[in-house]
Amino acid sequence: MDINKEIRQAIGTGKVILGTNKSLRALKLGRAKLVIVTSNCAPEILGDIKRYAGLANVPVHVFNGDSTELGLACGKPFLVSALTVLEPGSSSILSLRGSR
Repeated sequence: MDINKEIRQAIGTGKVILGTNKSLRALKLGRAKLVIVTSNCAPEILGDIKRYAGLANVPVHVFNGDSTELGLACGKPFLVSALTVLEPGSSSILSLRGSR
């Protein structure tokens, strides 16, 4: 599976939110279906995301790249440390399984 293609398809056809604060909020509200974080995400933020994802039984996938690369994969001209899928649209991104 080409994760960059699936991310773009999810952004284009589904509902995706970007950013660590919004991702944490979606996890707390039970709206998240998948969280993707970068390999260079701050350890305290990553710990919070994994804790709330574990409580909500939501998979967390660690993106094999930094915030710049995830931003480019999203088609955005800025850094993205976390991405949360609310609705996958026509993508098969939810088949990603990460460590909880």
